[in-house]
Amino acid sequence: MTKVLATLLVVLTTLSCGYRLAGRGPNPAPVDLNGKSVSVHILKNHTGEPDVEYIITKAIVTEFIRTPQIRVVKRDKDADYIMEGDVTKYHKEILSLDYRGTAQYYRLVVTIKVRLHDPSSGKTIKLGSFSEDDEFHMATDVEVSKAQERAALKRVSQELAQRLSAMLL
Repeated sequence: MTKVLATLLVVLTTLSCGYRLAGRGPNPAPVDLNGKSVSVHILKNHTGEPDVEYIITKAIVTEFIRTPQIRVVKRDKDADYIMEGDVTKYHKEILSLDYRGTAQYYRLVVTIKVRLHDPSSGKTIKLGSFSEDDEFHMATDVEVSKAQERAALKRVSQELAQRLSAMLL
């Protein structure tokens, strides 16, 4: 009985912490970009945060360029697929306060929706929503705080790009 309870406790703790088993199963995406060319459009920003669409798009393009199986092209007419998407969420959550009640640490949560357009068939393939988060420290200096937030956004963007690239191969 204690073994069953201990096993159940480990499983529940692992699941509640966000850990999951990863495997190398078949590609879950409805399209495989292996050996294909793609044109990446700048994401549309539906948040109040300026320039977030450029930072995330740059991370996606950089990740695709680093991936030898995907060929990034500038012009839509040269592409097998055209990637488009939206930044739908940019949210900061307070994680901790100091003794005066001033926020010290934040979690940044960013969500994007991505789709691929196939020019040859005219079909649009919805790849779904992707969310990532990262934490950052809020300093007393406004410029330092903004730099910390931007660094967190760049890390989140990199994670989003890596997940997207891995899913499409």
